[in-house]
Amino acid sequence: MFRRPQVLPIVLLFSMAWFGCAGSNATDKDKARAYEDIGTSAVRQGKLRTALENYLKAEKLDPENAYIKDELAQVYRDLGQYQKALEYFQQALVLKPRFPEAQNNLGTLYLLLKEYDLAIEYCQKAADDLLYKTPHFAYTNLGVAYYFKGKYETAVHSFQQALKLAPEYSPAYFGLGYVYEELKFWNGALEAYQKSIFYAPENADAYLRMGKLYKRMNRTVEAQEALRHFLELVPEGPKAKEAQRLLKSK
Repeated sequence: MFRRPQVLPIVLLFSMAWFGCAGSNATDKDKARAYEDIGTSAVRQGKLRTALENYLKAEKLDPENAYIKDELAQVYRDLGQYQKALEYFQQALVLKPRFPEAQNNLGTLYLLLKEYDLAIEYCQKAADDLLYKTPHFAYTNLGVAYYFKGKYETAVHSFQQALKLAPEYSPAYFGLGYVYEELKFWNGALEAYQKSIFYAPENADAYLRMGKLYKRMNRTVEAQEALRHFLELVPEGPKAKEAQRLLKSK
């Protein structure tokens, strides 16, 4: 979802040296890009407040940069500051109306706000843009929105479109499993969760969903195996307690 280049740690060293040595040779946009790179690295490390600080510095130096606005919006969204996120997504799209990455990211914000029609509107715009390099993200988000609207067949189609474009994209399989459960296509749901795990072995929630579904199908041995796998990945927390309770139940 991010316009964030693959920045190696050494690049950050160069960025810092740029501030210290380049002096008057560095333009404001050059400095903004350096702050942007530092912010991107902080996001990858889960340091959202550090990222926010650096993106705000970048924005001050390059206030008409739509990409920086989008990155700020994403950080505000992930910090739970939804109104600020909305403001920055809107600013990004004013500066760059054809911006499918920002449209899809705005769609994810509307998903969090449970504004599913708006989520569909913006994710569909992103998915329809032939220049969007990762349309499977948008189709997956469309699947989620249609799921919550109860339009399960349309959700299935959206997830399948995502997988047609990116056959190894684990979140689309996971979403497909959810929808198949609602449609009581349980074997299809199990297969979808298994593929989600195959492409993303760290997807603990898929193990939990499988465990609960196996129990519903009275396949006790498989349910216990899936729940134990979940607990290996998530040994503590509310979901771990739920898995432990399911393991003990008959």
